[in-house]
Amino acid sequence: MLDELVKGSAVEMAAAVRKGRVSCIDLLEAQLERVDRYNGTLNAIIWQDREGARKLATQLDKEVKSDQFRGPLHGVPVTIKEAFDLEGAPSTWGSPALKDNIPTENAAVAQHYLDAGAVIFGKTNVPLNLADWQTFNDVYGTTNNPWDLTCGPGGSSGGSTAALAAAMTALEAGSDIGSSIRNPAHYCGVFGHKPTWGIVPGAGHSIPGYLMDVDIGVQGPLARNAGDLSLGFDLLAQADRFWKGAWQPGLATDDRENLRDFRIAIKLGDSACAVDQGYLDSIAAFGEKLAATGAKVSFTHSPAIDSEKHFTNYMTLLGAALSFGFTAKDDARDLAKVQSLNDPMVSRMMEPRIRGRSFTHREWFVADNERRHSRLKFDEFFTDWDILIVPVCSSAAFPHNQEGARFERKLEVNGKEQPEMQQLFWSGYSGVVGLPSTVGPIGFVEDLPVGYQAIAGYGRDHTGLAFSRAVEREIGGFVPPPGYD
Repeated sequence: MLDELVKGSAVEMAAAVRKGRVSCIDLLEAQLERVDRYNGTLNAIIWQDREGARKLATQLDKEVKSDQFRGPLHGVPVTIKEAFDLEGAPSTWGSPALKDNIPTENAAVAQHYLDAGAVIFGKTNVPLNLADWQTFNDVYGTTNNPWDLTCGPGGSSGGSTAALAAAMTALEAGSDIGSSIRNPAHYCGVFGHKPTWGIVPGAGHSIPGYLMDVDIGVQGPLARNAGDLSLGFDLLAQADRFWKGAWQPGLATDDRENLRDFRIAIKLGDSACAVDQGYLDSIAAFGEKLAATGAKVSFTHSPAIDSEKHFTNYMTLLGAALSFGFTAKDDARDLAKVQSLNDPMVSRMMEPRIRGRSFTHREWFVADNERRHSRLKFDEFFTDWDILIVPVCSSAAFPHNQEGARFERKLEVNGKEQPEMQQLFWSGYSGVVGLPSTVGPIGFVEDLPVGYQAIAGYGRDHTGLAFSRAVEREIGGFVPPPGYD
């Protein structure tokens, strides 16, 4: 009974605690039993504080007996991405140089889950400096995809989604500047939400000494079902410490329950980035299912932007956003290495990114102004459409490939090699203009899960989340990997 409960939803677990059907400590022990059963193979959860978690669960049980509940996650066992600060736990970002970094206070995201009554018992693996779509590092090793151990679970929130898919945790929190919530959710067949930029506070998600908000980067929930995803977002969407005295997020609600009430445009690929035909076929079939529910569906409408320019501007602003820690010498070295490859496709991506790292403020203004013109095009599009469906990336999960720099690695798509990093096109499509994107499962390509990316208008996070709940209800949702059911 307990194993079935921990394989279910966080909402169901919390309800069972509230109704006295299970104790917090028994729920935690059942969750830890699954960790013992599966984590040795997956290496998704790389730090645990079992005694601290048991102490907290015991205290929460005492509060239940007094009919006191901290919030909607009271007693629910969860993990968080390693890069979020948690008092007493390492935050290494996968870097040996930070192996002794033990924060003394909690990241805002961690604290919001704790305030809601969650029992954070562990942290999940990340790639070095969160800068890969595979999850491996010299501190904790490699994380495997529960659908196929020869494949990665994505990154940088790869440990998060592998743990969710194997039901080793009830709820997770990730971060996303280059699809680090979205691609792991897609690769592992779970749900993820990249919020509108600035809606979820980023305090405590940085290397020591850095307090600034990172352009494009966001924090958000990951879950096994759409209801938990919505709950996680509601808990995390709170004012940042630097502006909470002035205002709180004022997001529009969306109470639609039926797909027939949505206006949905579907973009089947783009010339700027090749997408596996099997995956595109899955998205097309998903579109037909949406239309069959009575939803208004179009395969021909999309924002009136220049995709190539949009991608280049994203890569430029991404480089600027991640410029801290680099020197002019680093930029010259990396640019020379890229140019030595004599690969136009690699140069197309990496030269703007590297040059963005050394932008003057005047140059950044130009790029930001171009971004704002694009935002207005998206805003105009979303006056007529509620949801824009696009691919999450180029394919389903791909085999482990840890050789060389990421920009040197190749990915075969439709029989042709392309730079693996070219998939960042689908990250930046909504990311650079700060729009919310919700990812959920739609089916399989060669026994590996694939998902939709549902983009909504600025501040319309609840529209994307309502859409994902309706899809789950009317079409389908998470399916457990074989051997983990």
